[in-house]
Amino acid sequence: MKIFRLLYILILLTLTGLTAYSSDKIIRIEHSGLKKTGKETVECRLENKEGCEYSEEKWQEERNTLIDLDIFADVQLNVDKCEEGTTLTYCYKELPSYIIYPAMKRTDQDGLMVGPGITFMNIGGLGIHEEILSRYTVVPEVLRAKEVLSYTRIPKLNRIPFTAEFTLSYFESYNALKRYDENSCYSQLDIFYRFNKTFRALATGSAFYVKHDKHNPVFTEVSRDMEMFYGAGDWDYLPSAGAGFIIDTRERIMNPHSGIYNEYRATVYGDKLGGDSDFIEYIWDFRAYIPAGDKHIIHTNLLGRYRPGTIPGYELYHVGGVNSLRVYEPDPSMCGQHEALGTLEYRYELFTNKQVSLWDMHGYYGLQLVAGFDNAVQWIKGDRYNKGTYYNSFYAGVHLLVPVLERVRFEFGYSGFENDRYVFNFGANMGWYEKASTQRRRVR
Repeated sequence: MKIFRLLYILILLTLTGLTAYSSDKIIRIEHSGLKKTGKETVECRLENKEGCEYSEEKWQEERNTLIDLDIFADVQLNVDKCEEGTTLTYCYKELPSYIIYPAMKRTDQDGLMVGPGITFMNIGGLGIHEEILSRYTVVPEVLRAKEVLSYTRIPKLNRIPFTAEFTLSYFESYNALKRYDENSCYSQLDIFYRFNKTFRALATGSAFYVKHDKHNPVFTEVSRDMEMFYGAGDWDYLPSAGAGFIIDTRERIMNPHSGIYNEYRATVYGDKLGGDSDFIEYIWDFRAYIPAGDKHIIHTNLLGRYRPGTIPGYELYHVGGVNSLRVYEPDPSMCGQHEALGTLEYRYELFTNKQVSLWDMHGYYGLQLVAGFDNAVQWIKGDRYNKGTYYNSFYAGVHLLVPVLERVRFEFGYSGFENDRYVFNFGANMGWYEKASTQRRRVR
């Protein structure tokens, strides 16, 4: 009898274990709140699958991926377990289909620009973003620059591992940094192929048309004069083609708290593609986010760009301003053919992802206190790195985290050290987006 009782207990324990095991199996996945977004847009980004065990770690990855689409104010998950298995219900708060807003931008080249803008957040329910805007300079000189811009971002569609970004812009301005009357059209296409969660390859191409200013054929603000234009007619044509790869371990793209972004890229410009001038650009873009507690984040970034060859004067890099060297005022003489920019920043997160809803419209916001310092080194063709000009500045401020603009930056501080002398110039800046991103094409 004892043997039968022991067998009965063993069978009962086995069945109990099987029941508990089966309750972790996902038997159904449901979605709530998808009014404008197609199910396939979110389902192709889910790590938890029907027939597999539910994973809390995978859910955290899913949430970060879905929020990074920038079409949801919030995503939550209800986990319902029973003897038959687990049912997952993803609950979404969608951002509006489109947002009309005053399109403001602060660039090192043109100052503060304002105008009407509209962003279509989720075209076709696929997470495709389209921004159309027109902006005009208001500070320091009204209507000095005029811009019309279209920006399109296409995320991964269904299970196709490609993403793409396309920019098209037209500018008419007095270019205060290059000191010529600019009439230009710029287009760029970047295509990314994702091999896995951390590794991506990229291909890029661009075309830049700029009309010659016959009154300013030479740029004279550097130690040796540089030709401003190389085209034979009335316009310069500067095409480019390049490739590279990215290692990205950030847990999310918007407001990351941990991980690194590491990009290497090489791009050919000009003559070899049938254009004017002739040079190659090598880029190293490194960004790190180090958590130092629940609310403390250390952020550092380094952007190095080396361009051997013959470049036109309008392609020189300039520093000074909210998107390159904070506190400094942009100046034509602060320029170079090659450059290295570095930032070390401390962030204290007061709160994040605070929800706000009005009727059927949803949004979010967050707030961070920041302090840090910027560094810049620039040098021109023929000079060594250690013969370049060095600048740095110290700053502190507040960052407001919102949809579309991502990060609105209010900062103040003072400049520090330039080569062999100390300088103490105080100033304030206001900018949009992560500086590590905007410094790549900071003048525009």
